[in-house]
Amino acid sequence: MEADGTVATVAAETAQPQYAPTPGVPSSTLLQLWAMLNQRHRWSSLVVVPSHPGGSGLQAVQAILEVANRQSSIPLHFLDAEGLELGASQHVVSEMRAYVEQGDRVVVLIDSVVANPLGLEIALAAEKALLSVTLGSSDYTSARRTLDLIGKERFLGSVTLQPPSGALKK
Repeated sequence: MEADGTVATVAAETAQPQYAPTPGVPSSTLLQLWAMLNQRHRWSSLVVVPSHPGGSGLQAVQAILEVANRQSSIPLHFLDAEGLELGASQHVVSEMRAYVEQGDRVVVLIDSVVANPLGLEIALAAEKALLSVTLGSSDYTSARRTLDLIGKERFLGSVTLQPPSGALKK
């Protein structure tokens, strides 16, 4: 989400992508995603949240990790908080803060906060957020509710993903 209220979007590669056409060189799509995430705001903690119940931001996280490992000198850690159970969110928040306190960056993957509100504590503890939108599955109402719950001002933008291979078309 840009400061003017618009959502910056970068389309990510699809399932089984060819991220690096040349060995060791990220694709232009991944470089655009990384630039979008780092262009206007410095962040130490980023939560990736699907825009709809049943969605996943895993493809987006994998893309972020791949390009960060080649483009950033600051270590970037990944915490998988999908399927979070009652009482577990505080542990994830503590782990996220520990990485930030040591000067590192951390990306946390959570479930849709519309479907599993336990991730909301993590999203609100993170400095920034990235909305993961799956083509053909995401709906406007869930995406809007996600933005409202977390706060539009926290979002750096969104990433549009193709549905996983073999996904049923609606």
